[in-house]
Amino acid sequence: MSDGGDKFKEFLGKVASGGVLTFEESESAFDIMMSGDATPAQIGGLLMALRTRGETVDEITGAATIMRAKATHITA
Repeated sequence: MSDGGDKFKEFLGKVASGGVLTFEESESAFDIMMSGDATPAQIGGLLMALRTRGETVDEITGAATIMRAKATHITA
């Protein structure tokens, strides 16, 4: 597993134990997910832990920032 996957495990452990991700950690976690460096089980685990505990503004903002950055922009 890549270094990104190892970092993702840290984020997963933090959230699973009730911790809160900072904006930067959330950005990094979602970047790892969207780059294909996390397994489906890891992704599901993080998303379920976030949902169960309740997402913070920083976690949602970090996720949205990365999703927007990685989105394919089209001209309609």
